[in-house]
Amino acid sequence: MKLAFTLLTALLLVTAPARAAHVKLFVLTGQSNSLGTTDGDGAEPSPGADAADKEVRFYWHNLANVSKSLGDSGGAFTTLREQQGGFYKGSATHWGPEIGFGRRLHRAGVRDFGIIKASRGGGGNSFWSKAAADHHMYDHVVRTVTAATTNLAKGGNTFEIVGLLYLQGESDSPAEAAIADTRIQELADNLRRDLPHAKALHTVIAGIAATGAARDTVRAKHAALAAADGALFSFFSTTDLRNQMPDRLHFNKPAKLAIGERFAEACLRKVNSAAPPP
Repeated sequence: MKLAFTLLTALLLVTAPARAAHVKLFVLTGQSNSLGTTDGDGAEPSPGADAADKEVRFYWHNLANVSKSLGDSGGAFTTLREQQGGFYKGSATHWGPEIGFGRRLHRAGVRDFGIIKASRGGGGNSFWSKAAADHHMYDHVVRTVTAATTNLAKGGNTFEIVGLLYLQGESDSPAEAAIADTRIQELADNLRRDLPHAKALHTVIAGIAATGAARDTVRAKHAALAAADGALFSFFSTTDLRNQMPDRLHFNKPAKLAIGERFAEACLRKVNSAAPPP
């Protein structure tokens, strides 16, 4: 009898479904600093281990370009971790702001949240414009998020998409830079309409740090947008991290972690659904 009870208990533990939850989702997109290169991270490019990593839901599908996938999470949420690399010289893996972001929210007491990452290596903001001739990144974000939320719902979970984390602009042409504010407004508006349960989406923009006339314009446009519409947009600067860009374009490990934490701090201030419990 004791053996039968033990076997039955073990069976129930194996087959019982995981606790269903209401999950707060954050979408990370942008170009290479959102993707996170690792060629400038020295002998140990890993972000290291943190107790929070196993508690954070993470789904991803990253691209190199319109026709080349860099890898994905296998169509399911996993835990917070590095992603596939091997395409760009020196980057055997990729990881970006999602690591510091997830860890910081967890330390703040936020639970039942997830990160969906759909980033690209390079590219101007036209790729994220639904109205552009080549809008493959807009389509990719929508497909990736829809697949992730479908997977989540199959597990009995409910969800809301509360945050868009955006780090893009280093590759914008002068023409794209001149409308960087309009482009991110359009992106956020379209995602609120085209994604499920995203009507309360708040966009957090990480200012780019690389130098150049077009990049200066992108920074100014993004900062001005957030200053004018703080209800829907937030902006933070990263120019103080320029000394942590080994190639003067891509952030190194400490900077990537810091940018993720800044994304989290902005969400803790602005995204009601991310507020820690009392």
